[in-house]
Amino acid sequence: MRKPGESADHAPHTRDLSEDELLLLIDNMISQFSYYRMIYDESGRALDYVFLAVNRAFETETGLKRADIIGKNVLSVYPLTEPYWIECFGRVGRSGVTEHITNYSAALGKWFDIIAFSPKLEHVAITVNDITSYIEEQNALKETADELKAQQQENYRLAHEEPITGLPNRVSLYNAFAQMTQADADAHFLIAIFAPDNLAEILASYGSVLSDAIMRVLAQRLSALFPGPDACFSMTGTDFVLLYTQHCDQRQMRFVIERARYSIRQAVDIDGNSYYVTASCGIACYPQDGTDRDDLIAKANLALYQAKRSGEPVVFYNAAIGEAVLRRTQIRNALPSALEHDEFELFFQPLVLASSEHVVGFEALLRWHNPLIGDVAPLEFIAIAEESRLIFPLGKWVLQNACRTLREINSGSRTQYMIAVNVSGVQLRADDFVDQVLTVLEETRIPPGLLELEVTESVLVNRDAHAIEKLNMLHERGVRIALDDFGTGFSSLSMLKDLNISTLKIDKIFIHDPNMAALAKMIVRLGHLFGANVVAEGVETEEQMRFARRAGCDRVQGYYQALPMPLESLNRYLRNKTHR
Repeated sequence: MRKPGESADHAPHTRDLSEDELLLLIDNMISQFSYYRMIYDESGRALDYVFLAVNRAFETETGLKRADIIGKNVLSVYPLTEPYWIECFGRVGRSGVTEHITNYSAALGKWFDIIAFSPKLEHVAITVNDITSYIEEQNALKETADELKAQQQENYRLAHEEPITGLPNRVSLYNAFAQMTQADADAHFLIAIFAPDNLAEILASYGSVLSDAIMRVLAQRLSALFPGPDACFSMTGTDFVLLYTQHCDQRQMRFVIERARYSIRQAVDIDGNSYYVTASCGIACYPQDGTDRDDLIAKANLALYQAKRSGEPVVFYNAAIGEAVLRRTQIRNALPSALEHDEFELFFQPLVLASSEHVVGFEALLRWHNPLIGDVAPLEFIAIAEESRLIFPLGKWVLQNACRTLREINSGSRTQYMIAVNVSGVQLRADDFVDQVLTVLEETRIPPGLLELEVTESVLVNRDAHAIEKLNMLHERGVRIALDDFGTGFSSLSMLKDLNISTLKIDKIFIHDPNMAALAKMIVRLGHLFGANVVAEGVETEEQMRFARRAGCDRVQGYYQALPMPLESLNRYLRNKTHR
């Protein structure tokens, strides 16, 4: 009977299921169900369990018939059953406490989610859900997540690591710079950039595989030498950058930098061979040299550039370096268009006989007037012209204009003057150099004997056989060859005999210093032995003029006679000389 107000739909069940009804219910469960009697040893440790009942879902899942397994030990049916299943069911059978376990069954090759409970002592009933698909999905998701994480880590490494050296790269350097300057308003540190001096030679000799391996070894050494908070970076794979967190005391820093250079120049052993590398270093200090990141790095690079050019192993940035490099950069940028814009001019310095002071010719000297950077001395731009190969068109221009000027002067004069033109060793590398000279002489109708080509001792020191051969060919055609600044280089008599010279020009140091008088006289006699005229350069006083005569010099050149002058002034000078 229902209680008053109680709905028929919610009437409580008061009758328990019969055994047959319970078995029918279990048999039709979707989940696997099995019932076991546990087997224990004398100590109470579970050893095995016996099948007492299974449902249809169990038969479907396992492929076993209940008639074949009821009463049998589980290990006889599934020898691969893991001990943890037996241990778990043994605990439930003894304690009566239900356990929920998820684990892998090697016997069935699947993952199961199991609830084990004990209807009575030493008996266990379990319901089983196959969760293999779920586990596989989760593993796949985890594997994908792991792969994604690994890819993200690899992407980060690629974005922040320089691939050749394995050091943190430019981005990492920028980040470290930002952290250091933002964390401490009173930060002091330096940026030191090291560049191997002979890496290009190793690369050319052995290839990039070896040179890269050497850079990696050196990077590992520096990283070990300067652990955090100091850190080593590489911006290009051919440099090392040290961010050193100390006040920029040059004496102390030179000691630190020398430690790094010492580490670099130790032998690098690869495949049984030893390789040696030295490095130059440029340093800029924060905040003394600047607080902008890119500006500070640029200044460290300027100091490094100066170290390379000067041969000094370590250079600290200063304003003079910046001005010098800026000037050089301006020259390099302005030089390519200078010929086109007619910015060059020839000046001429007279050559006179030492005995009579009669003018016999003049040396053509190149001058450059740029509207933006002003007058540029040859010492500033000739080396840049050689490096950029602009010396070829520039040298041709000088030769053509010098010969044209000589033709104009000689055509209106009773004296047939000669002209001396400086030739760079780089110009002599041109295959058609001899043809160029002969063509200009032919075009300007200048006799070869009125042209003198001046070369420095470097042509001899380098033993450039092709250059010497070209000069000797021109000498055979009548062109005069002069060896300039003799005595300041490293030429020897064995070298001097290779070049047929017409003129030997003594450097001014032998004329200015009375202590060099004996050497000057020896050089004059040497020049005469080789059949050359001897010119004393840099004669600036009457006393030096007298000394040049006493030493036996044939000609003199210098401020005592005349300064280098433009063509208009040269014409006036020659007229005045003629009218005396």
